[in-house]
Amino acid sequence: MDASHEPHDPNAPDVPDAEAQPRPDPTAYLGFFLGEELYGVPLDQLREVARMSHLRRVPGAPAGVAGLVNLRGEILCALDARTILASAPQSDLDTPFVVALRGFADPIGLVVDSLADIYSVYPDEIGVPPVTWPAERAVCCIGTAEVPAGLMGLLDLNRLIKV
Repeated sequence: MDASHEPHDPNAPDVPDAEAQPRPDPTAYLGFFLGEELYGVPLDQLREVARMSHLRRVPGAPAGVAGLVNLRGEILCALDARTILASAPQSDLDTPFVVALRGFADPIGLVVDSLADIYSVYPDEIGVPPVTWPAERAVCCIGTAEVPAGLMGLLDLNRLIKV
């Protein structure tokens, strides 16, 4: 008897087809803009978003530190996402937002221009950062994803706060 015509062994483990594998769950990202550039922060690392009222500059702080912000009585170290990601300089027309983050030893946030939306990104939709991006930007992203608002850089916050 030909091996391809052997009867199915009911005790043999079932091997699912590759197509039948469930798709991994997507990760939700808060999208925000720095000028025309779109970036995403994983929602599980987001504490809250607020309009930035007053930023107190810290003399001698590294370039990536915008200053300190009082958010509901808690002092946050606000990072200048534009400087860290080598983005275009900010216009002074709009009041920026502070994106307060969770999961870090000290209260920390990112200063961003405007908010986009919340996007779900599946792992198989993540691509590599464009070769045209500056190295400072590429090193802070796990990759990119195409979303309705455009190409979104997916931030790795652990890398970003070390820059």
